[in-house]
Amino acid sequence: MMKKTIVNIAGVLMICLVSNFIVQAQTGPNGYNPNSVRGAKKLRPIFGKPIFEADVMYRTTVWRKINLQEKQNQPFFSRDKEITQVIIDAVRARKLQPYEFNSSPTDDGVSSPMEYDYFLSKLSYYDDAVGDTVAFRASDLYLIELKEDLIFDRRTSRMKHDIQSITLVIPQGTNAASELADVRIATFKYKDLYAYFKETYEASQQKGTFEGIRACWYNPENPRRHMSLADAMELRLFSSRIIKVSNPADDSIITIVNDEYKGQENKNAQKVLYMSQTLEYDLMEYEHNLWEY
Repeated sequence: MMKKTIVNIAGVLMICLVSNFIVQAQTGPNGYNPNSVRGAKKLRPIFGKPIFEADVMYRTTVWRKINLQEKQNQPFFSRDKEITQVIIDAVRARKLQPYEFNSSPTDDGVSSPMEYDYFLSKLSYYDDAVGDTVAFRASDLYLIELKEDLIFDRRTSRMKHDIQSITLVIPQGTNAASELADVRIATFKYKDLYAYFKETYEASQQKGTFEGIRACWYNPENPRRHMSLADAMELRLFSSRIIKVSNPADDSIITIVNDEYKGQENKNAQKVLYMSQTLEYDLMEYEHNLWEY
């Protein structure tokens, strides 16, 4: 009975996916999403022409959590070359603009620039045990959230993952402020991150030694052949877990499960994971079935 109920919840969300009730397209004056890498002139040699709104037959937005400590994700988190450290260093060098986190479904999430000093202040906290301010290490920030649009482009007849933004997260329990839940530090435009990762990796390769290479995805099978973080993200070499899919109430999977199973919280973590996996398979099946008719 429990399994059947969870499947029913996933089914409700899939109805929302197909109906696409509240997905808000951030369309610019040129007829396509200005936050997409496919709309950036600088990146068009890589991604080709942008996806125009008139060519979008289907769109839904998916939020994913990436745990960089997982074995598959460790190449993004190699020692002294952690993706979180690369991003923080870029902000310190004023080469990346951080944005205030915004979870509103009607907002693109990258419309409120964050002050650089405020961003840097969020990278440290007062530790009662030490009696002083302590800075987060890059290894402490092993969670990131990814927001992407899943789009069926009728011009190419392909389903495309269009990453919109990446958010740095303080994992639950890291400090007093995150004792009860994860805390978002700041959000970054994926378009900006991709360009920075690509540029930094190519520039650092000129040094000729791996020690000098930054913004790289570590290749554990052949350490002589790494690649840029930008290419690794676009090739989807990461492992992730769906935490939310566009739905009328804008509820996360955790909220849906907690509302459905009040008084049975002892097994909710397992139910959340099961529902996340079910949605992942449903999205794959939906894409597959597009070619069946």
